[in-house]
Amino acid sequence: MKLFIAILVDIFDFTIGRFLFAVPFSGEIIGVVICYCMFGPKALFYALEALDPTEQIDGFIPTATLIALAHQKGEQDNLGA
Repeated sequence: MKLFIAILVDIFDFTIGRFLFAVPFSGEIIGVVICYCMFGPKALFYALEALDPTEQIDGFIPTATLIALAHQKGEQDNLGA
């Protein structure tokens, strides 16, 4: 379920997220908050998207999805140990 939510966050950010918010970077702030609630401190990597003021990297790097996949892999590795 967390992976699905992360994918939705990225799709929203890829498409209308960069045009919807009047305040620059508010989409990244919302994304960080959502990811932090799901994945903890790992989600702070999502804030790296704020370093791109052109908002073009969002279209190529699905940050929330990558965080979700890394989190899921970490949980699987912990179960196997």
